[in-house]
This record gives sequence, structure tokens and C-alpha cells, in this order.
Amino acid sequence: MRAQRILLILTLGLGLSTQATAQTTGSQELVQQGVALYDQGKPDEAVLRYKEALKQDPTNTTARYELALTYNALGRNEEAVALSKQLLKQEAEPGPSIYSTYGNALDGLKKPKEAAKVYQEGLKRYPNDGALHFNLGVTQATALGQPAEAIGSMQQSVRCRPGHANSLNALALLQQQEGNRVPALLAILRLLQVEPTGQRAEAVLARFDKLLGRGVEKTSEKAVTINISPETLKNAGKKGGLDNFGPADMLLSMSGAMDYSEENKDKTPTEQLIRKLDALISVLDELHPEKQNGFTWQYMVPYFVELKKQGYLPALAYSVQESRAARTPEVQTWLANHTATVEEFRSWSAAYAWPK
Repeated sequence: MRAQRILLILTLGLGLSTQATAQTTGSQELVQQGVALYDQGKPDEAVLRYKEALKQDPTNTTARYELALTYNALGRNEEAVALSKQLLKQEAEPGPSIYSTYGNALDGLKKPKEAAKVYQEGLKRYPNDGALHFNLGVTQATALGQPAEAIGSMQQSVRCRPGHANSLNALALLQQQEGNRVPALLAILRLLQVEPTGQRAEAVLARFDKLLGRGVEKTSEKAVTINISPETLKNAGKKGGLDNFGPADMLLSMSGAMDYSEENKDKTPTEQLIRKLDALISVLDELHPEKQNGFTWQYMVPYFVELKKQGYLPALAYSVQESRAARTPEVQTWLANHTATVEEFRSWSAAYAWPK
């Protein structure tokens, strides 16, 4: 956190005189003290340092930005908005963080339309800033009632930051809410690679299990019922639509029903998971991702196809369950016996060249 904030100090400290006077040096020292106090959980004391820094040097844009950021954190959003407006007028290249702080403050004032406009203005200048895409997506999803637009914003956030856990989580939730099971599952798998342990990981893993088994129910000793949603059936017959996974969704349900077959009934849950992922990714590959339209087809699917070709499906299936390994002996044992394989898989994943 401190390194990040110090970086902001270095990058946002624009407009300062090249001739460092004693007054300016004192102003910068006060800013650094304010950042330290903020990081110690003392935002009110930080505010006093930033104000004193601005008294010493009214041109100190870093102090003004840090003060706006701290006001936003304290819920003093009108003051944060006023400072953000000043910064945008003062700076020729204000940086994307100012737009994020400005938009967040407007969100805090219950002005989501204005906030969205600010994020969009920031994205015109900084189209590859993941934080702006993420903040816009949150506003679209929670305040503007625009789920399709929110999905698009989160997809762009993930494109800019493939390892950003909050973006992956939001994207998975939005896709699931819209009934897009396969895109949601792939986003969850990526999230669990990025964040395999912790309270959220356990909750996400439980959501993954439920979503994976959706529509399949053992109704008697010898009968399994498969319920396929009307939306999936409709999409199965469509061609050329954005992120249409109707055929793959149907196959996933049928693959789930095979859990109860004579051939598979004695397999462990993770062995069943590997089998289902193998079938799903195989059919996705056969459908030629390069000929399909949409973010999931063009961005997510090639990654999982290559992962399977590299032989990492078992490592994926076990490693994403790390959060429940302590109470799942088969997972705990496999992970303990395959540490080198898991490390190799994670290194491969970290080096993967995501599409821009």
C-alpha cells in the first residue's frame, strides 16, 4: 500500500518548480507525512498535513490529490469533488487516478450518471486504465441498472488487468446473474487461480460447484433428470451472437448427468470435475474460438484450450480447491504430492500472453 501511494506521489507531483525551495521541500515532506498517517489509519490527521502542505505551496498537486482521496475515504465527497475539479483544470495530464477519485466521490453523493460520465471522460484519455473500467462497471451494475454495459466494462477491466481478482469476481457474478453459465464458470476458474484461498475463495468455490451442477438431479436410484433452461435451448440454435455458449452449456449438463453412470460413479469429486472440464474445453475447441464472437470466446477460451493442451487440467482442478484442502483429503493429498506440478502450472499461467 505504502509503495503504491509513494508511486502516486512521484507520478502526480506535477507543476512543481524545478528549483526546489525550502518551502516546497517542506510541503512535500508534509505530504509524505500525510500519506504515512493515512496508511496508519489516521485519515483526519492526514488531512491536516495535506492542508498545511497546500498553505506552504498552493501549487502542490500531489497534496491536493491526496486530500481529495482522503476526503472521499472519509465520506466528505463534496469537498473531494471540488478538489478533483481543481485538479482537472490545473493539470494538462491529470492521470487516471484523479478521474477515479472524482467519479467515486460523485457515486458517494448518489450521482451515478455524473459519475459514469466522469469515468467515461477519463477512459477517453486513458482507455487502458483498468480501475476506470472497473469503477464504471460497478456504477452501471449497482446504480444505473445496466447489466450488459457493466459486463462490458468488467471485461475491459479484466483485459487491462488479467490478474485483478475484484474484476474477475464482478464479471463472474454479472455473467451468472444474466444466465451465462459457461462464461461465469470460466471467470470463476480464473478468479480461483488468482485468489485460491481466503473467505471469498471458499464462497466462490461453493458457487462454482452449484453452478457446475445446475440442471442435473438424481431423481431415483436409476434415474437422472436434466433440466435445460429455455434460454440455453434458444441460444443453442443461434449462430454468430456475442458469447453464445448454448451448445457447450447443453453438453455441460449432459456431462454432469454422467456423474451417476457405472463408469464414473466411483470417481472422486475432483476426478469428476476434471472429466467435465475436459469435455467442456474439448467442445469449445471444436467450435473454433477464432471464428466466434465475444470477449469470452476471444479472450478466455483460448487460455483454457491451451491449458488443456499443456496437460494442466489436473493441476487446475486441484489447485482451485486449495481453500477447502484442509477438510478434503483427496485434494490435500494431491496438492502435497504435486507441489512442483502446481508451481510449474502457475508459472505457465503467469507467463501466458493474454490478448490485448
